[in-house]
Amino acid sequence: MNILLKCRQKYYWYFIWILFFFCSVTSSKLVFAQDAICAEVKIVIEQKLSFERQAFDARMIINNGLEDSILKNIRIELLFTDRNNQQVATTQNANDNDAKFFYRINSLSGINSINGDGEIKAKTKAEAHWLIVPAYGAAQSDDTLYYIGAKVTYTLNGQEVSVEVPPDYVVIKPQPLLTLDYFIPSEVYGDDPFTPEIEPSIPFTLGVRVKNEGHGTSYKTVIDSAQPKIVENKQNLLIDFNILGSYMGDHAVNKSLLLDFGDIAGHSSKVGRWDMMTSLHGKFVEFDATFTHADTLGGSVTSLLKTVNTHTLIHNVKVDLPDRDNITDFLALDGDVIRVYESEGFNTDLSDQSLNATLTTVGKETKLVFPKTEGQVYVKIADPSFGNQKMNKVIRSDGKVLPAENIWQSKIRNDDLSWSYYIHLFDTNSTGSYTLYESDINETKAIVDTFLVTKGAKYSLNELLPENYYFEANKSYMIEFIGNIASRICSGKNNFDENSKKCKTDLNRNYTFEKDAFKTDIFIPSKSGILHGDSHFTGNIYLLAKQTETIKVIVVPLDMENSLTNTASIIKGFRYSLNELLPKNYNFQADKSYLVKFSGVAMTSRYCPGKANFDLESKVCKAEVSRDYSFKSDIFIPFKSGILGKNNEFTGNFYMSATKDGNIKVYVTPL
Repeated sequence: MNILLKCRQKYYWYFIWILFFFCSVTSSKLVFAQDAICAEVKIVIEQKLSFERQAFDARMIINNGLEDSILKNIRIELLFTDRNNQQVATTQNANDNDAKFFYRINSLSGINSINGDGEIKAKTKAEAHWLIVPAYGAAQSDDTLYYIGAKVTYTLNGQEVSVEVPPDYVVIKPQPLLTLDYFIPSEVYGDDPFTPEIEPSIPFTLGVRVKNEGHGTSYKTVIDSAQPKIVENKQNLLIDFNILGSYMGDHAVNKSLLLDFGDIAGHSSKVGRWDMMTSLHGKFVEFDATFTHADTLGGSVTSLLKTVNTHTLIHNVKVDLPDRDNITDFLALDGDVIRVYESEGFNTDLSDQSLNATLTTVGKETKLVFPKTEGQVYVKIADPSFGNQKMNKVIRSDGKVLPAENIWQSKIRNDDLSWSYYIHLFDTNSTGSYTLYESDINETKAIVDTFLVTKGAKYSLNELLPENYYFEANKSYMIEFIGNIASRICSGKNNFDENSKKCKTDLNRNYTFEKDAFKTDIFIPSKSGILHGDSHFTGNIYLLAKQTETIKVIVVPLDMENSLTNTASIIKGFRYSLNELLPKNYNFQADKSYLVKFSGVAMTSRYCPGKANFDLESKVCKAEVSRDYSFKSDIFIPFKSGILGKNNEFTGNFYMSATKDGNIKVYVTPL
């Protein structure tokens, strides 16, 4: 009897059942809560785990050399003993979990059965092969020696004969023992059925960690995933649910549905994840993973898969301790317990300091404070900016900059269809004090944005101003709208109702918005923040679009301390150059922008555009004269430093004509 060592792949099939909760609507997306239909949709993600493991092919050859006798009633029994010649429990039953070996007949030739009714004809050779698969308990920590022999019983000429076949030995290597942990979020984002616009789908993560708790290596470990399938959808909702790509550790693997973990050494782990997307917003209300192992390979007897667990993913994080591998870890919720499942296999319960945390905002900085905490800590706190103030840098009080994965924002749909917004933080050995910096803050420079308006529609102030523009308290901002927009309403102490587009009275305002003496729209917030979505800055005015068009919105922070005004007397019909009207002895810096505004007696349009200059004597344009500045859209930009009107550097290149006698006021502010 020969026993040949072979490596065979072992397969486990997984079915990840996910119960997905969607809200749909009856006719239009603009409906109230009572019009909603809440639907449960079941999907299944079929996956196959495979890895190479130790298995044996046992071969026996029986040669009947007799001329005219048949060997009948042949029975072959395999005999397993340990190195001390003690019998070892074996089984051919895939559900007998007490055995150390599973075996089955793999192939027969020259004989039809070896169970007591087989025959080998005269002058014929028979060959039998068995597949022998060791169970996990056959060798856990060290190489273990076993002997495999056989007892052959047959009938020859009516007489029963038994033959003991000398055993051969096999060495069983330590086995791997795998635990799979799956991580999936509780809520995913696609089109929101309760809003008129179509929201884009936001990718989410289905994560997996393969942890080898055995002493042996799991060789060539692969998880192959199929596209998610919807298996139950009674409401016939139109849902797309797709896998977009895959990651091994933190490396993208060409959008493959296959995760190749390679070799996983004993007492180590590896992580992978799939980026997925659904077309409709919804919540995972439950999910579970079940697995089966083919009975032909030993079933539960030889299974090296210990268990499959499912967890609610809070977020991908990184445990950034010096001795860690800097690979993505999973922050998860198990019932009421928050744990970190690390890529290196550690499972750690952490301290939840959410109830002890406070947020305070001063200017552009937000301070997050909670008690100093040793070990791993998590905080979830309401976001006062409603998700509008984005964080690109978070610094701990000891100077540590948090990894981007460990500070994030989220939103959750409430039962009344409103949204709640949160800031989350994960850290290790925390001082309990952090400074949050918001990104995309443009408070120091002018910006221009465009907005499409519809004829006859009303728009509140915060609908038209640029997104994520940070306003500082008590600072003045010029705001202009270029387009066919009607007069504003709800000024003074009145506020604007976003839903009804009407004024409402007796509400506190945290800003002023007035036309100043120069007919410039000046916005002065009483509190710092971002206009959009922030209750501090609910629009107290609206604008009426006279036609459907794209308008321009200009926001300019004003340097009021360095601003100047000048008053000049003008006579009806007279023409005045720019340097005759601007403040005297005002030093302009080269290449700096200045806002120039006029109020008072009406002036006609400017002349001498382009490269032409204005002749002070004749009050007419003259061509082909070099200019030392540009003047467009009330923005004056000198090319050389100097004082306007005192030298030829800033001779006006256009003029204005007074429509009546009177005074005109000129306002200049550096931008």
